[in-house]
Amino acid sequence: MKVSLFLVSIIFSVTAIAGGNVYRHSDDTLQKLYSELHYLNQVGLEIHNKYDAKLAEDPQQLHFCEGEYGYVGTRARATIGIANRIESPNKEEYIAAGWKAYQCIKCSGDISHCDAIPPALETIKAEYNALQSQ
Repeated sequence: MKVSLFLVSIIFSVTAIAGGNVYRHSDDTLQKLYSELHYLNQVGLEIHNKYDAKLAEDPQQLHFCEGEYGYVGTRARATIGIANRIESPNKEEYIAAGWKAYQCIKCSGDISHCDAIPPALETIKAEYNALQSQ
């Protein structure tokens, strides 16, 4: 009984220590956020270039757009979660950029939401470079 309690306490301790570090600010998390925001920006611009004129002429095109790009919404929501878990002085900017990316990739959204993503990408790049130089 003592051995099993000892093992459970060790497992719990290791899990707690590892769990505490999972959401800490790390280079790979910044890289993931950068990669996802960059991808979402590119897809959003693609959507708007392809469908904005078509949607103006035929509202039924919204159905086709959502069928083609609907999967990206899940990825955009996940990106907001990534930004929310980062411990950074720029956390709020990253979360806001995640929400803008979500609006950017929506077929019924406005392309102006895509404009807010590149400045956040530059901030992420600068923060990443600063961490690398430490």
